[in-house]
Amino acid sequence: MELKITDLTKEFGQFTAVDHLNITMTSGVYGLLGVNGAGKTTLMRMLCTLLRPTRGKISCNGRDILELDEKYREILGYLPQDFGYYPDFTVEDYLLYIAAIKGIRSTAAKQRVKELIAGVGLQKAARKKMKQLSGGMLRRAGIAQAMLNDPKILILDEPTAGLDPNERIRFRNLISELAENRLVLLSTHIVSDVEYIANEILLMKE
Repeated sequence: MELKITDLTKEFGQFTAVDHLNITMTSGVYGLLGVNGAGKTTLMRMLCTLLRPTRGKISCNGRDILELDEKYREILGYLPQDFGYYPDFTVEDYLLYIAAIKGIRSTAAKQRVKELIAGVGLQKAARKKMKQLSGGMLRRAGIAQAMLNDPKILILDEPTAGLDPNERIRFRNLISELAENRLVLLSTHIVSDVEYIANEILLMKE
């Protein structure tokens, strides 16, 4: 798996959020480090095809991700900083609903949801409503939804934001486990979130 970013630029009017960025990433964990406002989320949204670049391109295994379109999104998992959910859905129902949206068949979805709930340590909370979860539990549910399609590329935008120290450690361990045989890009402005688990750290400034 290779994700190649070439001369990537994103402008909003007179403001340049991402400026001629060049990176090549393969399997492993990449930490994207920078202060708030450095352009991390803009970059991640372009990697997820939610924003189109002003200039430059992103290619996956040699093909432009915008041309790959749906085929690219099939191998992509994304956890935005603020992900949407239905507060009255249980964790299990929420994940089954997202699985349906992603086109995963019912029988396979039930098995996958069961595996992921165990994988992120939410077995005891599976029947709890989303609005009853702590911040750490919500982030773990978010990771589970990003992993439903067993993505080859996993993009996590500030996944540890607002978590207490124990949850941060648990989250880092979880991400390390998920990183096997896939490319994980994790953004943060906190060095300790990535220093132990990232194979490479990418710095963004202005």
